[in-house]
Amino acid sequence: MNTKISRESRINAVVSYVFIFSVILYITKKDDKFVQFHARQGIVVFVLMIIGLFPVLGVPLFILSIVLAVIGASKAYVGEEFKIPFIYKYANKIDF
Repeated sequence: MNTKISRESRINAVVSYVFIFSVILYITKKDDKFVQFHARQGIVVFVLMIIGLFPVLGVPLFILSIVLAVIGASKAYVGEEFKIPFIYKYANKIDF
């Protein structure tokens, strides 16, 4: 576990993988680079979840997004900036 990352930051980063909280934490925690890193990835995973609700792509994409959220949240909890393959590429472009 990375003890340099505060417990509050780790918890916020974990929560950033839960639906719309990714956007909320991205906007409200601009001063916390660790939370920002995970919130960006959480936003991309959230978008995948929404796309997964459509019948064409449906269940497999929705399940994949849940798995990715669990992986991201577990890495955030231990204080790791894990770059989720494919997701990080798009998450790194987020800037609003």
